Amino acid sequence: MGSWEDRRLQLSPELQDLCPQLSQKVWIGYAPKGNKNAGRYFNADSITDLKSCVEDCCEDIQCNVVFMYNTTCYKIQCESSESCKPEARPEPKFGANARMVLVRPVTLAFPWEDLNDINKDSDDLVPAGSDIFTEKACDINGDDCGPNEVCKVNYDTTPVCECRPGYTRNLENICININASTAGEDKFTPLFSRDFFSTQTSLPNFKTKVNKLHNVGKEDVSSPSPPQKILVSVLSKQIRLPDNEVQLTASTIPADTLEKKRYNYKWTPLSQPEGSSGTVSETQGGTLKLSHLTEGLYTFKVTVSAPGEFGETEANVTVLPEKRENEPPQAIVLPPHQVVKLPNSLAVLDASSSKDDAGITKFHWELQQGPLGYQPNLSDTQTLQLKDLNKPGNYSFRMTVTDTDGATNSTVANITVSQVPDYPPEANAGSSIVLYLPKNNVTLNGSLSSDDKGIVSWEWTKSPSDSDKAVDMQNTHTPYVQLSHLEEGMYTFVLKVTDDSGQSSSSDVHVFVKPPTNKPPTANAGPNVTIALPQTWALLNGSLSSDDISIEKWNWEFVSGPRKVIFNNGNTTIANATGLTKGDYLFKLTVTDGDENSASDVMSVTVTQNKNQRPKANAGGNQTLTLPVGVLIVNGSLSNDDLGISKWQWTRELTSLAMGTIIDHSDTSPVLMVTNVVAGRYEFRLRVTDDQGEWDEDKVVIILKPDSELMNLVELTLNIDVSKLTQAQRDSVLLKLGMLLRDASQLVVRDLRPDNSGRAKLVFYVTSPSGSVPGPQVVSTLKHKLAQDSFLLQMSVVDIRTSICQNNCSGHGVCDEETRACYCESFWMPDLIRKYMGDGESNCGWSILYVTIAVLSLTLITAGAIWGLFCLFSRLCRWRHASNDKTKYALLESTEQIRHEGKRKRFRKKSRANHAQSQVPMDKVILSDSDTDSDVLFENRHGKSNGTKSSRNGYKSDRRVKT
Repeated sequence: MGSWEDRRLQLSPELQDLCPQLSQKVWIGYAPKGNKNAGRYFNADSITDLKSCVEDCCEDIQCNVVFMYNTTCYKIQCESSESCKPEARPEPKFGANARMVLVRPVTLAFPWEDLNDINKDSDDLVPAGSDIFTEKACDINGDDCGPNEVCKVNYDTTPVCECRPGYTRNLENICININASTAGEDKFTPLFSRDFFSTQTSLPNFKTKVNKLHNVGKEDVSSPSPPQKILVSVLSKQIRLPDNEVQLTASTIPADTLEKKRYNYKWTPLSQPEGSSGTVSETQGGTLKLSHLTEGLYTFKVTVSAPGEFGETEANVTVLPEKRENEPPQAIVLPPHQVVKLPNSLAVLDASSSKDDAGITKFHWELQQGPLGYQPNLSDTQTLQLKDLNKPGNYSFRMTVTDTDGATNSTVANITVSQVPDYPPEANAGSSIVLYLPKNNVTLNGSLSSDDKGIVSWEWTKSPSDSDKAVDMQNTHTPYVQLSHLEEGMYTFVLKVTDDSGQSSSSDVHVFVKPPTNKPPTANAGPNVTIALPQTWALLNGSLSSDDISIEKWNWEFVSGPRKVIFNNGNTTIANATGLTKGDYLFKLTVTDGDENSASDVMSVTVTQNKNQRPKANAGGNQTLTLPVGVLIVNGSLSNDDLGISKWQWTRELTSLAMGTIIDHSDTSPVLMVTNVVAGRYEFRLRVTDDQGEWDEDKVVIILKPDSELMNLVELTLNIDVSKLTQAQRDSVLLKLGMLLRDASQLVVRDLRPDNSGRAKLVFYVTSPSGSVPGPQVVSTLKHKLAQDSFLLQMSVVDIRTSICQNNCSGHGVCDEETRACYCESFWMPDLIRKYMGDGESNCGWSILYVTIAVLSLTLITAGAIWGLFCLFSRLCRWRHASNDKTKYALLESTEQIRHEGKRKRFRKKSRANHAQSQVPMDKVILSDSDTDSDVLFENRHGKSNGTKSSRNGYKSDRRVKT
């Protein structure tokens, strides 16, 4: 038998606010009552311990119950609190492997506290796996405890087995290292305390687990011993309004006796419902009396203290709302009665209008009555859609609603499916027909046949009595049958029509073929008519034509005349012939009766001219056009004359542009056509002349504006003869050009023409959403991409350029349109660096004057540099030669010689002309007669460091030693 553990779940304050209805029990050996149908199970793969599983469920607003099987965490979203009610499972696979925690009820009408009495046997509740948390007595001097356990004396002086310092007891009743037990714990406080033992309190039917809290891992043998722990327990209470008073009592271990009350009790409220007016009416030691409580959850903390002892715990008071008098729901289905006519098979029943004072939790539909074999699949929803009402008959559906208290109510909705009657079709072959030979064909019309649901087949046959009569019949399975080659006599034809139900109907029609009885008609085109110009029309009247029955057709024809005329109403009795000129006209009238008999008559119209009128020239009016214009058309056909214009002549005015080619000799026709036109002003003069030599002139001015896209046009020259370029190749090139440009760009082709060598030249421009793309930008883009792969177009490209040269030649020249080379102004020349080392574009970027100065300066600098280097190397050579001379020695000069040398210097200043003769060499030493052999002086002399003193001819410098 499973059991529950009554220990408090130590959640963080944040999670306590999220889960105020959390039941303070762990149900071991239990499973949800509804098993798999209890609700939706969600497997939390990353969670392997009960603490984390409960905390995760508490944070999930849709989670109601936690079910832990071994180390697998399941969060359950319950259908109802009843379906998730814990149910003991005696199977061995459950036991300590299955654990449940009730987190939040589905509805407040079924709180978890109502489950407290489940599985209570007599007045004792045995915790699940009681051997796990039951203290084991031991001998203080023996070895009765398990691994990592020691035998200690408890408060009641009974030795029991407890975990060693640094160890804690897990749910399998094994002492494990604290570090291992706390691995993976998150930021929330532990779900359960580490050690538990069971003790029986004096309260009836109440067994509690008392937590031996110890500060694991923080023991210090040198620190003073902590105060003794008072184990405090308070039973949480639940009341229902209108009861608004409750009493909480704290129990302690060791107990506080009546003879000696040594404990001080302090009650502190932790939380209460918003706006609560509850008051503490009395506090007597371990008892707290509360009154004037309102609906909601109250939380209190009691602190018990004594000298050297301390303990505290928390308790809840849940105040439930008053029980209401439940009113049963009212089931309503709309529409309660409805009729469905086949072939329609759809019906809808809506129960959303059903009512209840608290709310409807379930809708249930069931079939009460229906045709034999009808077994619908009905869904328990507010709106029931029926799509299979294919059989006629009466259908009855019962709808039952259930409210939150389980009360039910039902109603019945009826549906009548009726079969609409199918009436047979009605054939109508039409009315009888009379024919007169030689007419021997006719079409019979049976389209007036009808059916309520539609005719599916038609069939025309000849009556059996006319089986020997010849006739050709076509389209016999349509409403319209065509009869031909009828012979004289009476025919009977039968039309049979059939509807989709196989019902049919027939109808007869008679055709009478009579011999010809009428005579051919008599045509009368009327009298001959004479008119005089300027009138150019005449009425032709054939109303005097006649027939013994009636004339069915009239037709006027032009036979002869100076020129063709135009008929108005040429198929009526009176026709109007227009466009006449001087001369004689002959017209023919043909009339036909109903038997296709015809007759003809002719009449003449004579047009005279009393006085010739001058023609009127009309060149079409001035025009303003914008290039490109392939062919310039000037229309002078509106010119007129009373007889007719015999000569047209177009001439170009002297002030008109000369560019342009007149084609097809159109300068002598009413319409002038000119090609190869350019922007500018064109003036043409039209002269028209009639047969009598009268003439008239009109002048027209045509302004051609430049092409608005001229600066954006790009010319792409392909290396293929224009006579060999196919349409497929052209389209392929255009497609690939569009792909090389931006996605939003559109390529517009202006022209495809040969260049001077006959190669194909494609002229186009590119547009974008912001307007036309400048031609130089398009040329630069295409050149850059074709430079990377010249066969992107699958056809070699000779040249890409803008139609108009847009090179400003650095502002000092003119660009040649044909060669695209710059012709520079005086004193300017191309920038050679840009031309040969840069982009290669022709330019006039260098001034000849500055270039000349730069060249001369560079020449001088180069010459100076060469001279300087030459001098430098010459000095180096001389210095090296001088450094190779031997060291010279000479006697030091005497004081008299020094004075004599000073006089020579002064004399040298006075007589520079005799300087060369009077100068005494510095290396010559004169010895006086008074010098002794003991006065030996040495002098080491070198040549001048500058090396400019020349050596005397025949004199060899040598080291001298004089005494």
